Amino acid sequence: MILVTAYESPDLDGSACAYAYAEFLNKTGTSAVAAISGKMHKEAGFVFDKFNIPKLPNAEDFVANSNGIVLVDASELLAISNKTLPEKVIEIIDHRRANDAAKFPNAKIQIELVGSAATLISERFYAKGVEPSKESAILLYSAIVSNTINFKNNITTNRDRKMADYLKSKIELPKNYVSEMFAFKSIINEPLEEVFDADLAKVRINGKLFAILQLEIIGVEEFAKSNMPVLEEIFGRIKKKESANYIFATLIDIEKYFNLFICFDAETKNVLENALKIKFIGNLSKRKGILMRKEVIPKLKESFVG
Repeated sequence: MILVTAYESPDLDGSACAYAYAEFLNKTGTSAVAAISGKMHKEAGFVFDKFNIPKLPNAEDFVANSNGIVLVDASELLAISNKTLPEKVIEIIDHRRANDAAKFPNAKIQIELVGSAATLISERFYAKGVEPSKESAILLYSAIVSNTINFKNNITTNRDRKMADYLKSKIELPKNYVSEMFAFKSIINEPLEEVFDADLAKVRINGKLFAILQLEIIGVEEFAKSNMPVLEEIFGRIKKKESANYIFATLIDIEKYFNLFICFDAETKNVLENALKIKFIGNLSKRKGILMRKEVIPKLKESFVG
């Protein structure tokens, strides 16, 4: 039995890919199960609940007895569960320029720079003529739309659009579904520290640890204005807990399509200004257009290493 999983506490893309690729493997003759470590993101939970799709079980219940592990939407050691041994990973399907693919010695690697890992999984169904279930089609379509910010960000490709059209032809979705999905993830009822902890990305560059927070919501300027004092406290606690050298957040306005970077220390601001060609006014820097975190990390590496 093959375990298909994503990075720890996955977003909609990782959760959808795990669900759908396990289905693809089972339909093509390989016994597989989809499971995750941690808790899936709020947006993923919304889609699973709305369409009564069973939630994914705990990956730790399957790791020991699996014959191999497939990572989807994941290729960085710091992002995966410490129960996932790199030597046990037999395949990686991801879309990140910054990755640790070379550190998985037994894995077949597919890393292609499309907008969503769900596009790569959808292409497997499409190429083999395997019909995805309604549940897989809904999850994969939703993930492509979410990851590309409804096809508005820089990493969107024609492959993403083609697979979204292919999937959408197989399902019926409620009117205004995408707006509803985006609005739902913009409602923050949980403590802010939990929200940021759930989507914390860590990357080590030249021996320095970056803690990078990302939030994709409607109304980021209002959110920032209302929460700056508490955000500074949260950043300080996360930086200390993770022993990070640098910490910042990138807030993406999914309605007006811009980034708002938040940072509270001069050293990190200097790094970001050099790497991203932005300018901070106080603790904020607004950038026109959408720059995803997976695009920010390679720019940091290029600037910081250089």
